[in-house]
Amino acid sequence: MISSLSPIPSLPEPFGPHKVGTAEWEIPISEIPSPSPVPDPQISTIKFRVFYPTLPTATSKISAPWLPQPQRAWSEAYASFLGASPRLSSIFARFTFFLNYTSLPAIADVPLQPRDRDQSSGYPVVIFSHGLGGNFNAYSAVCASLASFGIVCVAPEHRDGSAPVSFIRSADGNIASSIDYRRYPHTPTQEVLTSRNAQLRIRLWELEQLFTVLSSLDSGERRFSNYATAPGDRSSGPSDSQSWKDQLDLRPGRITWAGHSFGACTMVQFVKSVYYHQSAPSLAGTPYENDFDWRPLYKPAANSDLLHQITPESPIALLDLWAMPLRAEQTSWLWEKPLPCYDRDLKDNDKTTPNVVAIVTAEFHKHPELLNRMRAALSPNPAEALSMLENQSSTSPDPRQEREELTETTAFSTASYTGPSENNAAVVEVQPGVNSNANSKSNSVSPDTSSVPSRISSPNPGTSDNPSPASSTTSVSSTSSSPSASDQNPISNQNSAHPSHPKLFLIPSSAHLSQSDFGLLFPRLVRYVTKAEDPEEIIALNVRAVLSVMRGVGLDVEPFKRSRDSKIAGKENTPVDEDDILTERCQEKRVIPVPLLD
Repeated sequence: MISSLSPIPSLPEPFGPHKVGTAEWEIPISEIPSPSPVPDPQISTIKFRVFYPTLPTATSKISAPWLPQPQRAWSEAYASFLGASPRLSSIFARFTFFLNYTSLPAIADVPLQPRDRDQSSGYPVVIFSHGLGGNFNAYSAVCASLASFGIVCVAPEHRDGSAPVSFIRSADGNIASSIDYRRYPHTPTQEVLTSRNAQLRIRLWELEQLFTVLSSLDSGERRFSNYATAPGDRSSGPSDSQSWKDQLDLRPGRITWAGHSFGACTMVQFVKSVYYHQSAPSLAGTPYENDFDWRPLYKPAANSDLLHQITPESPIALLDLWAMPLRAEQTSWLWEKPLPCYDRDLKDNDKTTPNVVAIVTAEFHKHPELLNRMRAALSPNPAEALSMLENQSSTSPDPRQEREELTETTAFSTASYTGPSENNAAVVEVQPGVNSNANSKSNSVSPDTSSVPSRISSPNPGTSDNPSPASSTTSVSSTSSSPSASDQNPISNQNSAHPSHPKLFLIPSSAHLSQSDFGLLFPRLVRYVTKAEDPEEIIALNVRAVLSVMRGVGLDVEPFKRSRDSKIAGKENTPVDEDDILTERCQEKRVIPVPLLD
């Protein structure tokens, strides 16, 4: 009762059997052995937060604040992100002081619980990428809950301008510089998609750096400086590099790649960029041979362990996948290729469970433009699937509304869109404050072409008689060692999907914010704006879906067990059957299968 009356927003405790610890890391890139050049010279560190199982007796004298330091600057950054002027942002920061006292649902800077010696592998690892307006704390409810089931969950803070602000520390722990939010329109013009690609280049590079750090920590080969802790505390607790030795399961195909919205888009591009690295078309002899924008978003080194890590068996979890950035002309060759899971080696009558799951909220689901791209991205032939889905949508009785390009997902999606269209029914990933000139330019794209990159804003091969070098229809040969999954799965066979193929599920009465901490911290506001209900249950359903995928591929994850009395977890009651949330036996009323094609 007291907590419900408190003006301080709070986050629920993780619902798994393990106690959860958390630690912030910020590592100078000069200490990370990587051949990949830094995509932005302003970036001198990588920053991430780790959620992990800790000892049952673990306690801490400090708490981990949900709003990062410096908190006033972060409050002002969120206000600016929502479209406030500098003056209003300063006022906003004063009125939201109560967020300064909100803590993460984990114990700060406590030791990792050592893995039991009788267990054959280390802790399963999830890497979770945030969406627009997020940061490394914005999904703590999901990440901490995953950790409570015996998982190490790592949440990077991307320095691509997608966070409201990101501060970069120097060796003494003081702030050296910052990267502000980069505001782009949401209509998929070539200019906008090129800008999103620039952000993806940074994100994919950061994921490589993070993977290298995790590999080095697990092998014990390197010690890293942690600028997020005081210089005198860097050799103890979770900041001690040696405490992570032999604690992580980094065998090939074992890392789970997860993300929300633009973070889900990031994981799709990262996994496909690594898996299809030999299939990138050559630009030699084209006008784009020396054009940086036309180079692959990411290409791993020939000796990179990532080439072995990402396999058709790699688990992937995509929450409200924002697929618009996947459609850039420069990366059309990547869009045309399916997720690696379609190359899984399956036998007849194989009961293998899906290793790719996507969860769509009701807010995303009601907009065909968003849903069609998501369904296509999960299909064995994304390009043909999208064409088919768009043709079906064109027969809608209200095609104008269905074809509108919506603003995309931020962690904050509560503001109203102020663009010129009067039919924008909802703001899904908010990009408030886009100037009117940008909106006017973006919305000049006709409804009939709004779902594909505009070829007017900047010259590209699509405007000539020659096929684009980024298209798989060119004569560029692929050196991929296996046949294209899209060739093995023609569009006519997409409806007869194998049980192991990607699965898409809808959670009714849910909002885009419901998959982040914002739905939990501001439940009344989210319910008023979006009609979303029961934010704790929505988080639990998303977590259960990820757990089910991980257990389905054989990862050593504590099982979620239903109880007779508790709708979330059986911590105090007698547990019954293991979770069947992704199976045909699922009886959850708020988990509805969505076909990839009608």
